[in-house]
Amino acid sequence: MPASAPFLLAFEGGVHSKAVRCACVVAAGASAASSSSSSASSSAAAPALAACEIVTGSLDSSIVVWRPQAPSGRGVDAPAGPPVYNPRLVLRPHADFVYCVAACETDKVIPSFFSGSKDKRALRLALDDGRVLTEFEGHEGPVCSLAEVAASSLFVTGSWDGTARLWRIATGECVRSLEQHKHAVAVLALPQPPLIVTGSQDKALRFWSLDGNIQRIVPDAHDDIIRALDALPRPSSAPSAAGEACIVLSASNDQRVKAWELNGSLLAQFEAHSAFVFDVKASRVRGDRFFTASDDSTCKVWMLSESPQETGALTAQVTQTLLHAATVWQVVELPSGDIVTCCEDGKMRVWTQDTARSLPEAERAQQESEARLAQEAAAAKRESAIDVSSLPDVSQMAAMRGKKDGEVKMFREGQMAVVYRWQQSTSSWEKLGEVMGAAKQKTYYEGDAYFEGGDYDYVFNVEIGEDGAYRRLPFRLTDNPLVAAEKFCARECINKSCLEQITSFIRRNAGLASSPPAAAPSAFNRGVTGSAQDSVYGAATAVTSSMSPLMEVFTFAKGNFEAAGKKILEFDAQFPPGAPEKLTELEKQYLLDALEKIKSPAFLKKEFRACEIEVIFEKLAKWPCSRAMPVMDVWRIMALHPQYHAVHKKAGDQGWTAVVVALRHTKDACNSAADDAPLILCCLRFLANLMDLTTSRSVMLRHAAAVLASLASDRILVSANRNVRLTAASVLANFAVAFANKEEKAARVQVIELLHRLMITEQDADVYYRCLAALLTILVTPPLPQQRATLVNRCKELDVASLLPPMNQQVPAEGKVGDMAQNLLLLLE
Repeated sequence: MPASAPFLLAFEGGVHSKAVRCACVVAAGASAASSSSSSASSSAAAPALAACEIVTGSLDSSIVVWRPQAPSGRGVDAPAGPPVYNPRLVLRPHADFVYCVAACETDKVIPSFFSGSKDKRALRLALDDGRVLTEFEGHEGPVCSLAEVAASSLFVTGSWDGTARLWRIATGECVRSLEQHKHAVAVLALPQPPLIVTGSQDKALRFWSLDGNIQRIVPDAHDDIIRALDALPRPSSAPSAAGEACIVLSASNDQRVKAWELNGSLLAQFEAHSAFVFDVKASRVRGDRFFTASDDSTCKVWMLSESPQETGALTAQVTQTLLHAATVWQVVELPSGDIVTCCEDGKMRVWTQDTARSLPEAERAQQESEARLAQEAAAAKRESAIDVSSLPDVSQMAAMRGKKDGEVKMFREGQMAVVYRWQQSTSSWEKLGEVMGAAKQKTYYEGDAYFEGGDYDYVFNVEIGEDGAYRRLPFRLTDNPLVAAEKFCARECINKSCLEQITSFIRRNAGLASSPPAAAPSAFNRGVTGSAQDSVYGAATAVTSSMSPLMEVFTFAKGNFEAAGKKILEFDAQFPPGAPEKLTELEKQYLLDALEKIKSPAFLKKEFRACEIEVIFEKLAKWPCSRAMPVMDVWRIMALHPQYHAVHKKAGDQGWTAVVVALRHTKDACNSAADDAPLILCCLRFLANLMDLTTSRSVMLRHAAAVLASLASDRILVSANRNVRLTAASVLANFAVAFANKEEKAARVQVIELLHRLMITEQDADVYYRCLAALLTILVTPPLPQQRATLVNRCKELDVASLLPPMNQQVPAEGKVGDMAQNLLLLLE
């Protein structure tokens, strides 16, 4: 069959109820044929298609094993007719999303495969019945990438916890952990020379020996997150002086695929996609071909081009684009040369170059038509709607100053709308580009606490988190992309480290010209000039280059909620019959139902009924302080649940009533003659967790003075219970994070004074470090220089410097405490 023959749709399977994220091919006989793992195993002969089964994993938490069967009663080896794949097994060994699967070739007796999940586990499963053969536990985040290490008893996993781990396949023992990454780690295992290659959100490629030693690092290998890796058999047109048999391919959110020598030098880069590239796979059937899968709803087929051997150049061209109706997450090659694509629409598709094995033309045309319609609908939604006549003319530009650095504004040039950005340093407008396309109807956005309701040029669906969830981001072409990204981060409680990525996403999808990555407009990375405060703020800039302020709040999610439930029922039994606080039998059942959801590993995905929320936050709110400890323990975990906003709606005060209950219990416990440290601890953890979600954080900020005043008791700040003091420091640190770029002068001073009281007698290194981190964050994040000066002066009045090591000998002067203390001393000079 000619290599140039197009791929045609041969099969479409829709068993999964949510996105198909991954696939692999497993040999039903002696060995695995091919897989979605980034393993560069080079088997001499591929098994026949009939001997292989396809395994898919999905966001519906299921794994499906597909068996090929001949249609119309023909034998398995029938040469013609579209292939049919039946779902032989539907497995649910994981408690959450399945992100990756890979064939296991080591065991020649039991055909099997690996799977990795958001539940932080990797498993080895038998192909015949799906039983768990080995469990691999140890990651602290979702397992997102897998690769078997050829000719060894090991396999490697990549995780959202920023590590890759090597495991013994037979026992599940973790041999070693490969650190230094950031967030999700993609892995590749090379057989010769034996190497592990990793890529992650820090954009770097790392080459590791099997004993865990770094061989080389390629910093900034991409301009964005590295999503996938694979090994490409070295073509004859690109000989290696070192005799290396393969080249490393990397795919990234920067829309590029790059080819690398094993010494880390860049061979080539390939660019054709218009969105994130989620996967790259080299062909094992044809050495001159590879495939890519992308968020632009396409799978592309690439063919390496011939080039003179003496140049060593590597070039490739897209020979075909396979349209899909939604994001294509992964592509896998079958031993026959067919390919499998995994799509966001929940379908697994098989494509073939053999016309005789493709679906009838009418069915292929229907799939392509549906895909085109879906893409056209998405494109139409992105089209801008600009009334050019309403824009100020470019001749008026000189008289119109920008309000702040980075402000984006449109001007009319003839019949064109042109976007400009205000440059504060030069007091001029910088041209970004023309807005193309005819005016079309704008998209209406209903509005929220951060974005006003009204018509927008774009309303993007942005994927956040590892669970593939989408959130809406409205944007007008007259908006500043960075400001829009900041609002989105604040609304979704996303770490500000993602600002650059989200801003880039807005610019790219709104058709704005690219610009160099800009730092987030935080006070600690803006220089201050022409001021008597230069020495102070110059120090602040120097400090934060090595020790940045806190960006995320501290939360408390772990606990024994079964014990809390039993204690609630025990206390309830002590109320006399007819007491208003006593639970009815129906209310007890509602409570038990809710507790089952709370105890679930998938707690955050569980939906609570209104009656369950009412029992927890209304009936139990009436209980006295003496019986409130288990209630507050349940409240603090519920504060992390997305449905906590239902408490706000019910009370009509955005949840302030629940906070008042917690503050009352805290006050009563602090004034009690008994040791109520457990109740104080649960109340403080509830207050800390309330800073996690945007809506509850807002009410905490509005009533910051009252909340902070409740922490002023010695029963908290000098408690004999270390966990009480640590949680108090966490609440103060969370306020410091929430105050970022907000004035909040009085509340900031209040936090500083409470931290000072806590630090006076504190000897525990962890508690003390959390206080230092909160203090640094308070000092470097106010939006205006004069506000920072006020806070520094208050610290000097309190003589905070005397509480820092080495002057304070109660805490260590080395390690992270010492480093943070030195940074604070620079700020306070």
